[in-house]
Amino acid sequence: MPVERHRGEAEPRGDAAHATAPSIGQGVAMALEDAVVLAKCLRDSPGVEAAFAAYERLRRGRVERVVEQGNRTGGWKALSPLARVPRDLVMSLGMKLAAMTGADPSRWIYEHHLEWEEPVGEPV
Repeated sequence: MPVERHRGEAEPRGDAAHATAPSIGQGVAMALEDAVVLAKCLRDSPGVEAAFAAYERLRRGRVERVVEQGNRTGGWKALSPLARVPRDLVMSLGMKLAAMTGADPSRWIYEHHLEWEEPVGEPV
């Protein structure tokens, strides 16, 4: 577990805390998710330190997964002209297949839902 990022009542959010590759297009979405989760943690926790701990526990897995996905797919967008041809063919076929079957491998990113009314709960 990395060193805690918060000090007192301040903690970085969004790209300041977990910059994503521009190619994945999730920077603003992650910042908005951060804001909602932190607000829920502040609402449901007995104090600021407990809220930051709950926030870290709730966000870490998803954030790391999104950042890793961006790192994995980012290299595909900066290929040489010759390498772009097979990439574009594979992507075209893959996107058509995903559209026909509903098996989009990035679906977990876009279909993530935060329920405001759901309480944060106890730390694991």
